[in-house]
Amino acid sequence: MKQPEISQVLLMAHGWGYNHRFFNALLDTLPKHTRETTLFVCFEAGYFPEQGKQGLMINIQGEWVHHPAEALHSLVLAQANVPWLGLGHSLGFSKLLDFSVRWHSLYSLHGFTRFTNNRVLARMIRKAEENMPEVLADFHKRCGHIAPWSTLDERALLADLIGMQTLSAEQELQHALSHGAELYAWASSVDQIVPLALAQACFDNTLKLQGRTLFILPSEEHASIANAPARYTDALLPFLSQH
Repeated sequence: MKQPEISQVLLMAHGWGYNHRFFNALLDTLPKHTRETTLFVCFEAGYFPEQGKQGLMINIQGEWVHHPAEALHSLVLAQANVPWLGLGHSLGFSKLLDFSVRWHSLYSLHGFTRFTNNRVLARMIRKAEENMPEVLADFHKRCGHIAPWSTLDERALLADLIGMQTLSAEQELQHALSHGAELYAWASSVDQIVPLALAQACFDNTLKLQGRTLFILPSEEHASIANAPARYTDALLPFLSQH
């Protein structure tokens, strides 16, 4: 029986302290046809080396396969005729904007283009320099999702924490939008990591220009999509199933 053709690519990026497996539960909730006609790719930061090295993870028949980051260029060329959708969680949304992709749509899940809670960030950095596992455990608890790991790339984790102090991805977002990308963003009123006010400051004006507003999830923790993805699927599925 002939396999359905790929009709879209969904390039994902996980947030700080997680990896590509963060999206497993979400993908499992998608309808069979959407899974069969979507190429799922995830930028892997390599925080948990035994689970995935830094680079790209491509989902092939339900299994993640590692490829070097440079493989993205060939993938973009090979799938140039289908829409590219970008879905980033937390810090992952800003990381998506680093890729040279002509986006059709960009989806921010509890994401941001700059991080303004610098006192909290500075405190995390100081503690992480002494005890990264303790900082990560506390972070997972505050996010509402604990990711299992056995080894850490502490240098990569610390570098991304430090990088958030000066993160500014507004220009990259505007560049993507000026080339036709559509922006959608979800935030929560109870998010301890990315407060609703931060999400509003990052996205409200841009969304207004596109005739949209921020999707506000009243009771979802920062990483609850990894625990209860069905609560997000109803909102995401119409966008993931339109191509």
